[in-house]
Amino acid sequence: MKRRDFLAAAGGSVLAGAWPWPAASAGADSRQASGVKVGEISHNSAIVWTRVTERGVRRYDGVIRRGRPEPFPKDLRSFDLEGSCPGAPGRVRVRLSAREDLQGARDTGWVDVDPQRDFSHQFEIAGLQPSTMYFYSAETAGPNGRPHEPLRGSFRTAPLPDSPEGIQFAMMTCQKYSQLDHPDGFHIYDSIEKLAPRFLVSAGDVVYYDSDDPRATSVELARYHWQRMYSYPRHIKMGLTVPGYWEKDDHDTLFDDAWSTREPNIMLPFTWDEGLRLFREQTPMGPLTYRTARWGKSLQIWLVEGRDYRSPNNMPDGPDKTIWGVEQKQWLKRTMLASDADWKLLVSPTPLVGPDRGNKNDNHSNRTFQHEGDEIRGWVQANLGDSFFNLNGDRHWQYHSIHPDSKVHEFSAGAASDAHAAGSPGEDRDYHRFHQIKGGFLSVETQRKGNLSEIVFRHRDVFGKVVYEYRRERKVT
Repeated sequence: MKRRDFLAAAGGSVLAGAWPWPAASAGADSRQASGVKVGEISHNSAIVWTRVTERGVRRYDGVIRRGRPEPFPKDLRSFDLEGSCPGAPGRVRVRLSAREDLQGARDTGWVDVDPQRDFSHQFEIAGLQPSTMYFYSAETAGPNGRPHEPLRGSFRTAPLPDSPEGIQFAMMTCQKYSQLDHPDGFHIYDSIEKLAPRFLVSAGDVVYYDSDDPRATSVELARYHWQRMYSYPRHIKMGLTVPGYWEKDDHDTLFDDAWSTREPNIMLPFTWDEGLRLFREQTPMGPLTYRTARWGKSLQIWLVEGRDYRSPNNMPDGPDKTIWGVEQKQWLKRTMLASDADWKLLVSPTPLVGPDRGNKNDNHSNRTFQHEGDEIRGWVQANLGDSFFNLNGDRHWQYHSIHPDSKVHEFSAGAASDAHAAGSPGEDRDYHRFHQIKGGFLSVETQRKGNLSEIVFRHRDVFGKVVYEYRRERKVT
């Protein structure tokens, strides 16, 4: 299969016999075909996700399955598929230094990978210095102790909460494998790497268990979804220099519009609880899936959990119906009120403002969750004023909207590719300041200028070109 034929063949299930082996992939002597993920960056800590694989690169000569899910043959295993990266027994460690040559590097020590966790391991690294560039070597070895070729990367820690340092980060969502736009991985990964943000937020629908082929009807197939998504050369390359924070939504928990008591027969025997466990297994994650991160004086972000505590979508609306749950809402309000950051950004896997399609019923911009939506928007208006913005995933179009009553601003990143952009109800002049049915990502930049703090939101296309910009300044002390 030649690169020019990639999109033409993307909808079928065929045998890939002649895919080129991209030069940007992990080396043949590496055993980290699914890359490295660095996450949960703070001013003094980080989590590094590593995994041992049988081979150094994803499988390019396997059976390609894209498009709508079809019955999975009983005689086919996940390692027969294109993009598979079977795990392997071995050991992992991370060496870390503020020097690029790794002189005087800290060493986590060798740890055996666990086959019950897909041969992966997460290192929680503490005691780092604020706003410091760290270089690392993620290293693996076989059961016999023979080392493999390492993967080298870097990240920069967050500044202290009182630092005036400016920050730029990026946000993406909805990366559907069947809508891939380049055989080396999504264009936006290349674009984000070139932008070099301090971090990337992946705001849900990281994989599509239910609607990408093969449907994840087992833990093995669910893990395969993650393997093939993060083993593309562009995805590995970006991940080595851009750390992240991951949120989950419905498709990467179990299936579309999922909640805890709704387990459809089409996903069995794969279950809700297994979906929750695998998300934490496949991403660098702390003790809670809702959390906050401070980046200097100018910026604090909050990442919320929209599935674990959700009431059924079809429950009658009212004060007891919730997406976030009582405890998470109390935490959110308490920590936002306690923050003295110039700008307070909520990153929600689903919209708070919209507008959305009339037939949807799974988010705070819909009538089915209007009571809680009104509660949250009203609280923001009364307590946070012009320091607050909502950034949302889940929607497959880009927009900047303002709620007519509460005046809450919302920015939707859009889908990860143009092919996956769709579904908008159309432009609404009462809400929209910007609207387009295109893929891409969002970048956000903050900086202080004397007694003024500025924030800039930029919608970008899949190649990183700015297609819309919004700025705001406020006086600070």
